[in-house]
Formats: sequence, structure tokens, C-alpha cells
Amino acid sequence: MKKVSVRSLVLTAGLISIAVVIDVIGSAIPLLNLSMPFGGKFFGISIIPLVFVGILFGYKHGLIAGFIYAMYNFSADYIVYLDALRVTLESWTGDVWGFDKVLLLILLDYVIPFTVIGLSSMFYSKVKTFKNVTLGFGMVVLLRLLSASLSGVILWSSSIAYAVSEVESGNADPNIATNIFEIFNGNVFAYSLGYNAIYLITTFIVSVIIMYPIYHRVIQNLSFDRSI
Repeated sequence: MKKVSVRSLVLTAGLISIAVVIDVIGSAIPLLNLSMPFGGKFFGISIIPLVFVGILFGYKHGLIAGFIYAMYNFSADYIVYLDALRVTLESWTGDVWGFDKVLLLILLDYVIPFTVIGLSSMFYSKVKTFKNVTLGFGMVVLLRLLSASLSGVILWSSSIAYAVSEVESGNADPNIATNIFEIFNGNVFAYSLGYNAIYLITTFIVSVIIMYPIYHRVIQNLSFDRSI
């Protein structure tokens, strides 16, 4: 096994930092910060640098970078609103958010969806083309969709049920989430799949469009024998 180079570690740290900066700046810019009612950014382009970590340095660097970014997201969200959200949900639905639910939240909404980004290069490692990057990225999006959909069923089903009941009683206006729930006749898994597919598909399309013109420049300037 080749030794991990200082250069790969430094560039990996730099790309993680760029991902964080893009997330912070994007969250403050109108239109770019558009999101679904219960979470999920339409233009989550901050994951692009993490995709390049996997392409340049291999799976292990990519998985570690994705995990670090997941912890950043969880920490930022917890500080900003997750604890308040927990209290609000408990008051709405009566469900107690104990350690088991918090652990599932961390795994299904943060660790798995962001860590698997490191696998975006799995097809690229065989044939180094942008088409294979896109295929790998698409596979990662499917894994994220599965994880997010399971989270929607296990953790957030009571929340959408409460939101729908509020709309039906006239206490709230319908939104895209309640409309999707109605389209699927209250099928929680179909609703969760459709809900999460919307923002993940937009993120995938926009990310591929952005990545295409910079792909060759990045590879030419930074590529070297991958350590993993």
C-alpha cells in the first residue's frame, strides 16, 4: 500500500474547507438557499469539492472527507435549530426523541448521505472519464435518496401527518410536502421517496452542469497517482 502523502492530506483538507465555505455562502444567497419545507436544499452544490476528493485521492480520502463534512453539518444544524426542532416535534406529535431517534437521525440524515459521496469515483477508478464520474455521482445520489427516504419513514412520518392535519383543519396552508403526501394518498414511503427525490435530483443536475467545465482543469492541475 502506498503511503498517504502530505499533499493529498492538505488538498483534501482544502477541498473540505471549500465545501464548507460554499455551504455557508450558499445559505445566505437568495434562490441558492431554496429548500424543501422539512429540509433538503434544492442546490446542494457544496458537495462538489467532496466528489473531487474521491476522484483525485481515492475512496478512503473521499469517505473521510464526506464524514467530516457530515459532522460539520450535524454540528451546525444542532447548534442552530435541531434541539429546538426536537422540542417542537415532541409538543406537536407527542413522540419522544430519545437517544435511539437521535442516533438514527445522525446516521440517516448526516453520516450516510454525506459519507457515501466519497464513493462517487468508483466508476472513475476504472475508466477516467467524466461520464464515469457522472455515473458514480448518480449512484451516490441513489444511496442518499434511500437513506433520506428511510429517515422520512422512521423519523419524520409523524411530522408530515401533523402538518397534513393542520392543513385539513384550516390552521395552516398547504405546501409542497403536504401536496406530495396527498398525491401518494398518504403512503408514507412513497411520500418520503418523492419528497427527497425532488431536491436530490435538482442537486444532481446542477452539480453535474457545474462540474463539467471545471473537470479537466482540476484533473490536469491536481491529478497524480492516487494513494488509495
